[in-house]
Amino acid sequence: MVTDKQDQWFAALEKENNERLVQLEQAMQTKDKLHLIKAGKVRKKAEAATDFKARHPRLSFLKRYNVIIMMLFFLLITVGFNVSMFIG
Repeated sequence: MVTDKQDQWFAALEKENNERLVQLEQAMQTKDKLHLIKAGKVRKKAEAATDFKARHPRLSFLKRYNVIIMMLFFLLITVGFNVSMFIG
């Protein structure tokens, strides 16, 4: 009687374990699919960026160093204002 209950318990435990393994396998397959989709999107963006840089090198330079260019521009304005106040 006791072994029968143990066998039933082990069978239920094994069935639950198999269900979880199936869910885990499905989740891993879904994760792999998402990874492939994301890798494709990243590859597409990298190719587009490379193509853009090849076609517009000057604009690419401006986009990359935008903050530095703006700082230098405002420094030039400030220096120009100070020189004009000193001379004028």
